[in-house]
Amino acid sequence: MDCKDLMIGDWVKVEEPTETVKARVLGVHKDGVINYEVFYSCVRATGQIHTDYVSPIPLTEEILVNNGFEKAYTKVHGIMVDENLWFGHIGADYVELRLEGNVAIWKDYDEKADGLYSNYLFPLPTSVHELQHLFRLCGVEKELVID
Repeated sequence: MDCKDLMIGDWVKVEEPTETVKARVLGVHKDGVINYEVFYSCVRATGQIHTDYVSPIPLTEEILVNNGFEKAYTKVHGIMVDENLWFGHIGADYVELRLEGNVAIWKDYDEKADGLYSNYLFPLPTSVHELQHLFRLCGVEKELVID
């Protein structure tokens, strides 16, 4: 990975000497080295590694479910449509992810559909750290849970 693609707080995979682990970025250096933290059961460990040994965590349906997203099926004339549509209420925000390609975000959304709808559809992130960047860009306050 290129260190320019990473931000503090991003979740990535790190190839440690004995295993590949999921880690949170603590610092990014211009020489291609990152500081990171890993959680083993109840123990927190930190380390430093070159980004040659760092890769993205693919964004999966399991990660979406673990972070409060649900499938949003819509029935039209008894037929299911939009089976690739996922939604999540995150604080005062409403996020729609369409697995075939884009993300829409409502700000201050409520049950009455009051709020400001995103008039721009963002490309669907393919990795966890890209979703984290999109949330930060849009002011969505969500710390993603990664198992």
